Amino acid sequence: MTDKKTLTCSQMSSQGGEHLYGTALEVKNWFLLECSGVWKRDAFPQSALPEEVKKHLEGFLSSFEESRIQLIGGPGPGKGNPAFYYAHSSEFSPKLYRFEIEKYEDLLSIDLGELVRTGEIEKFSCEEKLALVCTHGARDGCCAVAGSGVYKELLKKEGLRAWRTTHVGAHRFAANIVMLPEGIYYGRVNGENLDDVVSSHLRGEIFLDCYRGRSCFSQTSQVSDYFLRKEIGKFGIYDIRWEFEKDREDYTAAEFGVEGETTVYSINTVVMNSGVKLRTSCDSPEVKGVPQFFFYSIIPYEPQRGEKEDS
Repeated sequence: MTDKKTLTCSQMSSQGGEHLYGTALEVKNWFLLECSGVWKRDAFPQSALPEEVKKHLEGFLSSFEESRIQLIGGPGPGKGNPAFYYAHSSEFSPKLYRFEIEKYEDLLSIDLGELVRTGEIEKFSCEEKLALVCTHGARDGCCAVAGSGVYKELLKKEGLRAWRTTHVGAHRFAANIVMLPEGIYYGRVNGENLDDVVSSHLRGEIFLDCYRGRSCFSQTSQVSDYFLRKEIGKFGIYDIRWEFEKDREDYTAAEFGVEGETTVYSINTVVMNSGVKLRTSCDSPEVKGVPQFFFYSIIPYEPQRGEKEDS
């Protein structure tokens, strides 16, 4: 029997049966800046970026709700001009924008809030599909080992632009991939399932075996999204639409509709606050309980139309 002290956090999570679903960070606005080289533990604050550039990017966080900065990098030292992207991960209209800059200080002239407000942002729209792979070894060794291997394989795939990136949450699920602009999280990606993850995404579908959730949803809705897709076999990214959610006293409830149908599904799940016990990071000696969600029921119903039509 393997001594738990010798297991990595990702091995403990996998062997302990921790669920992947419902673990994506809640992010709707992503700011991606190419900054190659070795990233320190707190990658953005400890980076060599000019201080005025850091403050400017931090201002984006204040202006946009549910937002996040990711440093990204290619397979080697950065060559040419650094890339800067803004991704908006909405439920049905995710968009990606790319800005051409020659040096980091050029970011100071970009007023994203104003561009979005006036609609001028559309001048920078791009059709790239991004796959961000966490390889942030200074945060956790699992991401360095598992993430780097998956990233190298992703570089060989057509149809996606692969980038290395900094911490995206839960390194115990390494290798982690975030697909943008959709904001789809995948975990425990490896050489055996990578083709399924990529081919599903390029078809506009979700590969449930590695699915952590969509970043536009709350944890409750991510869990319900997973269970509904599994139950009714709807894997298209936009096959189902969010309607409602509520945390009740002894269970959580969310409602989703299905595109092309009038039926609404009420998905109820229960949570065990210490469903599994593990180390959430390789550098943490503490073993703690991690909440786990379990399927309770799915109830389809036909909504009443009356009120708006009668008024």
